Amino acid sequence: MNIRNIITRIKEQSVRIFRRIMEAGRGTAPVQGKKNLIVALYIVIVLLVNVVGLTLNFRWDLTRNHTFSLSRKSKDIVSRLKEKLKIKVLFSSDLPAQHSAIFRYLKDVLEEYDYYGNEYFSYEIVGDKELEKQATDYGIQPVQSQEFESDQVKVRRTYMALVIQQSDLVEKIDAVTEPTGLEYRLTSLVEKMSSKIDGLLGLKDPIQVVLYRDGSLKALPIEGIDTLDKKVKEAVDKCNAINYDRLQFKLLDPSEDKTAAVSAEMYGITKLSWKGGRDQTGTALPGGEAYLGILLKNKDKAEIVDLSVAPTLVGKNVIVGLDKLEDRINRAVGALVSSNPGIGYLTGHDEVNLNDQQSPEGGAVLRQVLSDVYEIKEIDLAKDDIPADLGLIVVNGPRKEFSEAELYKIDQFLMKGKSALFFIDSFNEVDAGRQSPFGGRQPMMLPINTGLERLLNSYGVTVGRNVVLDSSCARGRIGGTVKEFYFVPIIKKAGLNRESVITKYLKGMAFIKASSVEPDRKKTKALRLAYDGLVSSSNESWEMTGEINLNPFFMMPPQNKSGMKKFTLAALVSGRFESYFKNRDVPAGAAADTEKKGRGLVTVSPKLDATAQTGPTRIIVVGTSEITRSSFLMNAKQIISSAAAEAEDQDRVFSNGFFIHSMADYLTGNSYIPEMSSKSLDYNPLEKTGEGRKIALKTVNIAGVPILVVLAGFFIWRRRLSRKRSLAEKFSPEARHE
Repeated sequence: MNIRNIITRIKEQSVRIFRRIMEAGRGTAPVQGKKNLIVALYIVIVLLVNVVGLTLNFRWDLTRNHTFSLSRKSKDIVSRLKEKLKIKVLFSSDLPAQHSAIFRYLKDVLEEYDYYGNEYFSYEIVGDKELEKQATDYGIQPVQSQEFESDQVKVRRTYMALVIQQSDLVEKIDAVTEPTGLEYRLTSLVEKMSSKIDGLLGLKDPIQVVLYRDGSLKALPIEGIDTLDKKVKEAVDKCNAINYDRLQFKLLDPSEDKTAAVSAEMYGITKLSWKGGRDQTGTALPGGEAYLGILLKNKDKAEIVDLSVAPTLVGKNVIVGLDKLEDRINRAVGALVSSNPGIGYLTGHDEVNLNDQQSPEGGAVLRQVLSDVYEIKEIDLAKDDIPADLGLIVVNGPRKEFSEAELYKIDQFLMKGKSALFFIDSFNEVDAGRQSPFGGRQPMMLPINTGLERLLNSYGVTVGRNVVLDSSCARGRIGGTVKEFYFVPIIKKAGLNRESVITKYLKGMAFIKASSVEPDRKKTKALRLAYDGLVSSSNESWEMTGEINLNPFFMMPPQNKSGMKKFTLAALVSGRFESYFKNRDVPAGAAADTEKKGRGLVTVSPKLDATAQTGPTRIIVVGTSEITRSSFLMNAKQIISSAAAEAEDQDRVFSNGFFIHSMADYLTGNSYIPEMSSKSLDYNPLEKTGEGRKIALKTVNIAGVPILVVLAGFFIWRRRLSRKRSLAEKFSPEARHE
C-alpha cells in the first residue's frame, strides 16, 4: 500500500468519525456539544498521528559513511529473496569491552536487514543455553580475547560467529572481530548463496569430487593415510546434505591409472617426492613421487582442495589440509556454480605468481583478496586469446617483453569497451654480486622493457623511469639507527582523490618502489580522454633517476625545497581510445591473423581502430607491482598504523587490499562495493587546531553564550514594550492623544 492510499483512508476514516460525533452531539446544548466535539477531534487526531507513525516511519543516518544504514545493493538483495534465509548470531553475552560495541553494531545492521527484507528474511540471536551446542554443531571454534582486569591481562574464550542458512545451504563467519566491511560480508554471502542455489538446481550432471591418492603413499609413515579415503568420502557425504546431493565421490590412484596421472599433472594436483631411506622400524623405503589432492570438476570448470604432508615435532608425518575439510569442499562447490564475475590474470612474463603460497614475493594473498567476489582466470597470451566473457584483465608486474601479437590481443580487448588494471614496474631489483660498505650485497636496479610502455603511451599514459621518494614515509631500525625509508611513501588523505569512488573511503595506504604515472595532456585532450589521478605522494616528494640506489643510508631529501613536488602514483584513464595498431597490419600470430584470405571475394578483418560504441574503455595504471605481493599486503596495515601512531593520528586506516579490491570493483562495474566495505565504527577525534583558533573558540564558548542570552533578553524586552504601547494606543484614548 503506497502513501497516497494510506492518506486517503485516513481522510475517509476522519470524516466518518466526525459525522458520528456530530450525530451524537445534536441533542446536547450548543456550547457543551461544541466542547465535546473539540475534545473528540483532538483524540481522533492523536490516534491518527500514531497510526501514521506506525505505517509511515522514516530513518535518517547522519554518520559520515552511513554506517548504520544499508546500501541500495543490500536492500535490493534482501527484498528479492525467493527462499527462506535465516541469520543466526552466535555471540557470547559476557563479551570483553572491546567487542561489546561490535555486537551492538551487528544488531543495528541486522535490524536494517529485517526492516528492508521481505517475508523470507529473519534473524535469531542464540541464547547462552544453546550457544555452545549450536556452535559445536556448526563446527565453530571460540575466539580468544584479551581483557584487563585487576591490573592483569586475562585471556577468555568467547563466541563471535554468524551462521547463514538458506534452504539446505550453510555459510559461516567464524569470527566477527571487527565491524569494518560487515555489511559487505553479509550481503556478498547472501548473494552468493542465492546464486549457488540457482546454480546447483540448474546442474544437469553431478559435480565430481575426485581424490587423487597414490597407492605408494601407504608405504610411507604418514599418519592417517590409510583412512584418508574414508575421511574424504564422509566429508563429501556431509556436504551432499547441504548441496542437494549434487556431489559424486571418486578415488583415483595415479600409480595404477596412467590417465589419472596425466589429469593430475594437467590440473596441478600437489606432487610429493621423497628420497630413499628407512622408516622407524628399519624397513627400507625406496624414493619416489606421488600425487595427493582433491579435485572438484563440473564440465570445463575445476577447483582444487590442496592436501600436503608435513612433519611434526615428534618425528611423525601428518596430512595437512584435513582440518575443516567440509568447509573447504563447500567453498569449492560455491566457486564452481556461482555466477561471480571473472577477472583475467595475464601470465607468461614473470608476473606476480598467484599460486605462490610460500614466497613473500608471491601473489597468494592477492588472490585471497580478490577471490571473495571474483573468479580469477589465468591467461597465457602466447597460447590463448582473452575470453570474450571477461570484463577486466590484470597485468601485474611483468618482467619479460610482450610480443606484438600479445600486445594486439590486449589492445583489441580494450577496444571492445573493456577494462584493464596495470601494475607496472620500471626497474627490476637483482643481485649485482658486489659488496656494500654496510655489509651484505648491494642489489642493482635494472630498467624493465616489456613493450607495455609503448602501448600505454599510445593511450596517453607514461610511467616514469624513476622512483618517487617522499618525506612522509615509513621508518625502521637498521642496526641501532632509526632510518627513514623514503621509497616507502605513506599516503594520507590529502594524497587520495576524494571525488573517486575508488579512493574516497580510504584513509591511508602505503606504496613502495613506485614510479610516477603522468598523462600525455596533448594526446588525452585530442582523444577527449578523462584522466584522474587516484593516489599521489605528498608535496615534499622528489624523484630518483639514473642509477637507482635504494639503500636508506644514501638517501637524503634535497636541500632545495623548490625541487620537491607532488607525484601521481596511480591514475585512471577512461573514454574512447584509439588503437595502438591503428593504420598498422595485424601482427603475425594474433587471433585475427588466422583468418584465411582468399576463401571468397570479401576479406573480413575484425581489427578495431578505436573503442567500440558499446561503452568507454577504462584503464588504471599503478606505478608499482610491489603493493600486490604477499609480504607487503600483509605488512601494509602495520606500516600505516605505525606511521599514524607516530603522527598522533588515531584514525582507523584500511589496508592496501581495500584499494586493490576497489580498483577491481570500479573497473568491473561494482562501484557499490567500496562504500559497503568501508563502513565501520570509526574513532573520529577532533582535528588539531592552531593556538589562535583555540583562543577564539574558547572566547565564543565562555563569553559568547552569555552575550547571546543578554541580547535575546533585550530583544524580547523591547518587543514587549512595543506590544504594550500598541495595545495602549488601541484601547486607551489618553494614550492615543499622547
